Amino acid sequence: MSNIKSKTRDYLGTVKTVSLATCMDDNPSCRIMEIQKVEDNLKIWFVTHKSSPKMEQIDKNNSACIISFNNETFRDVRLSGTIEVFEDMETKKYIWKEELAAYFQDGINDPELTVLKFIPKRLEYRDMKSGGLLPEAENV
Repeated sequence: MSNIKSKTRDYLGTVKTVSLATCMDDNPSCRIMEIQKVEDNLKIWFVTHKSSPKMEQIDKNNSACIISFNNETFRDVRLSGTIEVFEDMETKKYIWKEELAAYFQDGINDPELTVLKFIPKRLEYRDMKSGGLLPEAENV
């Protein structure tokens, strides 16, 4: 794993939420999302409701961007990539946590439960405490 990928993976392990932007009529639409799982290859898993407006946006254009800033460490990341949508039980079980039951009335069997997998294509990592005003960047 490259140094930038390793730093990004370490960073993502320190945050619970990120800002996820999708495309809405050629304009960005951004919201806070809770990370459910980060794989070693930097694929990031989220859950959402099937009826969420972002689902229509992703259906029309699956390009997305994730950004996060940690004001304690003065580090930030920006990841550009695509989103894949999953509704199968195997994938739901892969990411399920009991805390999600607060958002899905029927738990893992809730028909609204939809899983999103963000697949990064480009990484940008910046550590301002170490003097990095410009991010280190890498295509994945």
